[in-house]
Amino acid sequence: MIWYIASFAVLAASIVVAWLAPLRVRAWASGTTFIVASVLMVVAGVVAIAGGGSTAVILGHLSLLQSISFVLDPLRGLFLIVTATVFLAATPLLVRDADQYSRHRAALFLTLVAILYAGMLAFFTAADMVAFVFFWEISALSIWALVTFHTRDARPVAAGYLTLMLSEAGTLAGMAGLFLLASHAHSTALSAILTAGEQLPTSTLWVAFLLTFFGFGVKAGIIPVNAWLPEAHGSAPRSVSPILSGATLNLGVFALFVIDGPIVSHHPKMALLVLLVGATTALTGIVYALTESDLKRLLAQSSIENLGIVVAALGAGFAFVSLGHPVLGGMALVAGLYHMINHSTYKTLLFVGTAGIDQATGTHDLDRLGGLMRRMPVFATAFLIGALAIAALPPFNGFVSEWLLFESLLRVVQIASLPVRAIFALSGAMLALTAGLALTCFVMLAGSALLGRPRSRVVAAAAPAPLSATIPMWGLVVISFGLGVLATAVIPILGKLVRPLAGANPTVALVPAFFGTPHGLPPGLAMTLSGIGAEVGRGVIPLRSLVIVHSGGATTPVVFAMSTALAFAVIVLLLLVVWGVTRLLRRHHSARRVRAWDAGLSSLQPQMGYTATAFSAPARVLFGSFLRPVVQEQQYSQSGFRIGLKRETHIVHFVDRWLLGPISGAVKVIGRSLAWLHQGAVTLYATWVLVTLIVALLALNLSL
Repeated sequence: MIWYIASFAVLAASIVVAWLAPLRVRAWASGTTFIVASVLMVVAGVVAIAGGGSTAVILGHLSLLQSISFVLDPLRGLFLIVTATVFLAATPLLVRDADQYSRHRAALFLTLVAILYAGMLAFFTAADMVAFVFFWEISALSIWALVTFHTRDARPVAAGYLTLMLSEAGTLAGMAGLFLLASHAHSTALSAILTAGEQLPTSTLWVAFLLTFFGFGVKAGIIPVNAWLPEAHGSAPRSVSPILSGATLNLGVFALFVIDGPIVSHHPKMALLVLLVGATTALTGIVYALTESDLKRLLAQSSIENLGIVVAALGAGFAFVSLGHPVLGGMALVAGLYHMINHSTYKTLLFVGTAGIDQATGTHDLDRLGGLMRRMPVFATAFLIGALAIAALPPFNGFVSEWLLFESLLRVVQIASLPVRAIFALSGAMLALTAGLALTCFVMLAGSALLGRPRSRVVAAAAPAPLSATIPMWGLVVISFGLGVLATAVIPILGKLVRPLAGANPTVALVPAFFGTPHGLPPGLAMTLSGIGAEVGRGVIPLRSLVIVHSGGATTPVVFAMSTALAFAVIVLLLLVVWGVTRLLRRHHSARRVRAWDAGLSSLQPQMGYTATAFSAPARVLFGSFLRPVVQEQQYSQSGFRIGLKRETHIVHFVDRWLLGPISGAVKVIGRSLAWLHQGAVTLYATWVLVTLIVALLALNLSL
């Protein structure tokens, strides 16, 4: 716990440094404190996971609300490590941006970042309702302040108000659900609240679940409370976007895991609702991502998609546990936590890369980018790897977690209930379509931003990529590669973390100890898997195995097996074979370079290449009935002849169209209908006050 407390002390020192340090070194000194705090917090998280126990700290007592306490256990240690790593990667960009502000604006900016950082860390370790809600609100207000930091622009201010509105509405709903649970537990401790929740009537429990799931789910970006996310990411300072996507969205995941998890894991219908909401969120997120040409907004919509996958995996895990299959539930929960880690890694990488592109070119419009791979190859290669990882291509980390999720969903064959199978099948189909569209989306992103020729003068004259973006990106590339190739080392760690909630550790079922004596598997299966490389590396590699297995046991022959490490070896071998054959052929056959036929054009123009808008046109046509774009045309005429036509397409999110729009319209109608009450003479207002007073007195008299 000493590492955890020391990290907060360093963050407090960063605020003092931000205001009092000499101007020339202020930003870099604050950045150094952020780095030190992140390293200390990573150590605290590693110690918590390695120790396996929990450590509690009580800071004080309030006369009305009992204690304010914190606890550090392995699960919370994981969230601390992920958060600290994201801030560590974003710190160089934060420092560079702070240097561009005036003296007091820079100090305010760094202070807000430090408050957000400290608020999130405290939230992840909150042990009672007071600390949970208080630091949730501190984090929410800090996010709003950072989103609206550029107050001279109308768009960030509007995005900030939308973020604040939905955040506060979610906070109130979540608090109402927690109060409903706490009133029955007669305690504000989260452990007591969740234990008492199992004894509540089903109707009351449903109300508490819906309030907390959708209330705290605002931060996870679930449907239909995610309208703030693309607006906030698109308007926030470029150095803040990696934090918003890679770290703050995990607030909602943590709340779902620790608040709703113990409740939902006893009620299958609630778990299936979580699964459906997650799958729907993922599909709608990637569909809207395909329609974006703004790189930041595209990545924000992709964050909705990835968090939907995480929520769907957790919902599947809760469903299996509630139906009496703890090992299967543990497998799905491992997939959910794994994908959360993966999303934080590659989405931070891509947002850091977006900030670097914005700084080097002055734009993040995909239709204006292009040719970055030639101008900045080291930077662009890291960005390309991030796109491959988020597209779930092996051997990177996105592939592993999505593979685990799909395998977990297929294990529903062990459930006899046909409605449960139908919901799992529907969710699996939506997630499979999501995976295909995600691949299309990030092929479009990589092709339009990195390949081809620059489609604008500013991109053609782009400055070199900043080291403040390139170095953190390559660090995250290493993490993405390690999480992908060394999956059999990560799964046992996550298996221990999900055991308290799932009731079983799925490690043996996923990663049997093939390097020793495999337990829990039929002898024939163990022999078969050994024949395809399950024991490769025995005596050399300090792991349980290099193969991930989904075994149905002796009675259910549903078995899946894969190895990211061996897949990587095969990919490298194939590339070496292709390279060798190419070299051999070129040695015996001389190549003659000729100019390609250009149809009579003097040179290929940048406008002739595929833009992001053109690439995604088939998807917009396919989902046109769902997207329902609004097309505005403006004609330019001269002397009765049309000389020009300008067409703009605007896509209104279906949540705005079906939910927020009608609510806003109803509020406006009510406001207009009551507007006459606010017009007239002072005597009219006095009359209304007198009438109200008389009515109140009569009502009081009748009640007595």
